[in-house]
Amino acid sequence: MATFLLVHGMFHGGWCWQPLKARLEQDGHRVLAPDLASCGADCTPASEVTLDRWARDIAALAADAGEPVILVGHSRGGLVVSQAAEVAGPESVAGIVYLTALMLPDGVSAVGLQQLMAEQAIEGPSLEVRIDEDGLSMLPPPDSEDLFFAECTAETRAWAAPQVKAEVMAPLATPVSLSPDRYGRIPRVYIETTKDRTVPIAAQRAMIAQSPPIAVHSMATDHSPQLSHVDALAEILNVVAIRDLAERSGRGARNLENAQ
Repeated sequence: MATFLLVHGMFHGGWCWQPLKARLEQDGHRVLAPDLASCGADCTPASEVTLDRWARDIAALAADAGEPVILVGHSRGGLVVSQAAEVAGPESVAGIVYLTALMLPDGVSAVGLQQLMAEQAIEGPSLEVRIDEDGLSMLPPPDSEDLFFAECTAETRAWAAPQVKAEVMAPLATPVSLSPDRYGRIPRVYIETTKDRTVPIAAQRAMIAQSPPIAVHSMATDHSPQLSHVDALAEILNVVAIRDLAERSGRGARNLENAQ
């Protein structure tokens, strides 16, 4: 069995993984699902948050896990798992899973994805940008419940929606810094969500084409299958751990230069 280290996306915290965490643990896996600094229940001031801080915090958890972990990043969490994998290296990270996540090449930030989408005429969600009173954070969009939890049950929506909170903006403008010898030696898997209204499937596939992973799994779901389709997502992660990463031989050690 594997050790999964789950990294949440924008406006969320480790709470969003609770149903999936329970299911993966039933399957015999070990699962870590922390709050990033200033997210969820964490009270770190927004002024102290950087992409490097998030990456080093996750890399430290990976290094202390006792075995190489499988990093799973959801949405904006893709930025974090990429940079954390670079910091931790293949000694601590067995593989990276991008769950409808930002899988960007070296030197590109989340802003760069917007440019890629514009260049390829990919229509993204129309998000109303609202800045928090601290001037450092972005408030969730007014329609966040429909954007994030479209296919969740009414009970899950009622539980999840009140936990959505402001997101520190600085990491979104920070380019990832990735090298062939560290990040480039770690196998990557992408899980696409074809009914996603937050990261459109066209944007997901543009990132996949730009930085090809060793495997792609497809789910006909909304943006948050870890809440709306828990069993199906757990089954895919079992396949990733048991088959995709086990069959990496050569493919998983893809040179970063070939993934740009």
